[in-house]
Amino acid sequence: MCKLTSLFIPSAVALTLLAGTLQAQARGNSDWRECNGRDVDARISACTRIIDRAGGRNSTMRAGAFNNRGIAYFSKGEFDRAIRDFNEAIAAKPNNPVLYHNRGLALYNKGDNQAAIRSYEEAISIHPKYAAAHNDLANVYFRMKEYDKAIGSYDSAIRLQPRDGVLYANRGNTYRMKGDYDRALRDFDEAIRLNPREPGSIYGRSQVYADKGDPGRAIADLDEAIRLGGNNADYFNSRGFLHKQRGEHDRAIRDFDEAIKLKPQFATAFANRGDAWRRRGDIERAIMDLSEAIRLDPAITPAYVNRGLAFEAKGEIEQAKFDFSTALSRTPGNFLTAREAVAKARERLDALEGATGTTGGGPLPAITPAPRSEPRVNSPRQAIDNVERGPRVALVIGNAAYANVPSLANPVNDAREMSSALRELGFKVIEGYNLNSTTMRSKIAEFGAALPGAGVSLLYYAGHGMQVSGRNYLVPVDAKIERPSALGTEAIEVSAVIADMEAEKRINLVFLDACRDNPLSRNLARSMGGGSRSAAVGQGLAQVNAGIGTLITFATSPDTIALDGSGRNSPFTQAMLKYIRTPGLEIRSMLTRVRADVIRATNERQVPWDHSSLTGDFYFKPGS
Repeated sequence: MCKLTSLFIPSAVALTLLAGTLQAQARGNSDWRECNGRDVDARISACTRIIDRAGGRNSTMRAGAFNNRGIAYFSKGEFDRAIRDFNEAIAAKPNNPVLYHNRGLALYNKGDNQAAIRSYEEAISIHPKYAAAHNDLANVYFRMKEYDKAIGSYDSAIRLQPRDGVLYANRGNTYRMKGDYDRALRDFDEAIRLNPREPGSIYGRSQVYADKGDPGRAIADLDEAIRLGGNNADYFNSRGFLHKQRGEHDRAIRDFDEAIKLKPQFATAFANRGDAWRRRGDIERAIMDLSEAIRLDPAITPAYVNRGLAFEAKGEIEQAKFDFSTALSRTPGNFLTAREAVAKARERLDALEGATGTTGGGPLPAITPAPRSEPRVNSPRQAIDNVERGPRVALVIGNAAYANVPSLANPVNDAREMSSALRELGFKVIEGYNLNSTTMRSKIAEFGAALPGAGVSLLYYAGHGMQVSGRNYLVPVDAKIERPSALGTEAIEVSAVIADMEAEKRINLVFLDACRDNPLSRNLARSMGGGSRSAAVGQGLAQVNAGIGTLITFATSPDTIALDGSGRNSPFTQAMLKYIRTPGLEIRSMLTRVRADVIRATNERQVPWDHSSLTGDFYFKPGS
């Protein structure tokens, strides 16, 4: 569902469509009362009964019932169902603009911008003075960054409803995005004059003052917005950011604490608090917060840069370079902070790659880098463990032809080509394709038997995977998994395979291209009912912490879905195959290149994730 702030407000879904007519026709009918009621599930059931009774006889009744049921589905976030119901309502009453407007709202929240525009335009063509449709049409153009078109539609809405402060605030926010701060301030001033107790408009004006370089006025507005609507995490985050920029780190951290308390999954607040800790010199807390920000939102560019600065200050130069390289793989967009972060990443990476024994490039803001003349070695055991001391062994599985859900396009291709590449690189490869539960367990047992004495073990899996209660499972092709008790017999827990790999001191590498959209996960969640039990079935895979000497890589970040790909290979495996044979390319540098390729190939929809506890360098193909 689209996340809308008070600066960017859509019109409400019309709840009173044809209310007088329907009440006249159905007075005393309890179904109509429930079809217009507040209980969403009861509304759906009652409206469905009315639709079934009405058949094709009463167009007004059908339109009202379909519209009200569509509103109920909309409130549940089931936008496809809502759109279907609004289409049925339009078919029954094609000249009612409210129906087109409601459909436009559902299309907008689904993310179908062009269809939403067409629906709003149809509403306006029927009723040119429909201010709400003009406002919501402008909202679509705003999201598409077509700001001039958005302003034109906001102008139309304001002409029709000149005393609606929300419309001025929305237009003011659009002028702000264009960099026309004077017009933006005039609009926010008017919005506040019309409704002086609306915190969203005051917050919007604070952002313009901040952009204009007037933090004093910006903070004063944020103080007032918090006084009027103090339960908004965005307000505290914005005020904390301004305190941070002024060097008032303790005040900033208190505001970020409050923002995170109000919104525990607020990636930007974690990133900002991490930067405040870094500027204050508390590097360990900085790294913890910045890592959490990246976990929550892997596309948050400044967090990589600031974590890189923190690692550089700590003397962990390779990790710093990794973070700076990741930041440079991103598209910074229109936000100044992101563009500045990318510029800083380029500056520091150039300095580090050109350095010989020092961090180079001068001191970092508020931090003195810890000098290091050589890589840290914690103990003689670690120094020994850095070396491959035995053969390379790999287990490669590709599952695509699932019996109980639609087949996947690429896993078998991915696994076959990965097997070939690994053999070229000196691995003994145990491979299997379209394995059922029995044959998959057999291959895993064969892999386990080959591990004693191995210097490097590798697991590569392509196919369906799932997470339940924070545990990750690989899914054989015959799995149904219709109830929780089936997990132990029909799926294979990833940690059990990794435990075999980590039974001896060696280099362990795990690559899971198993984060695809999985209908089996949804089936299991439904079987577990509502509430916390079904919530235990997550999308994608859950984050895993690697043991010493182990590197774990997912095709996309934890709790998100990867793409199967439209070509021969998935985006992740295609990038892996591109770089895995490169001589002299250390694995963590290789994964940085893989990540950049996948981000580009998927338009930033997929960001590979890894967690490493390797204690030394590893090269698939050492340099000459």
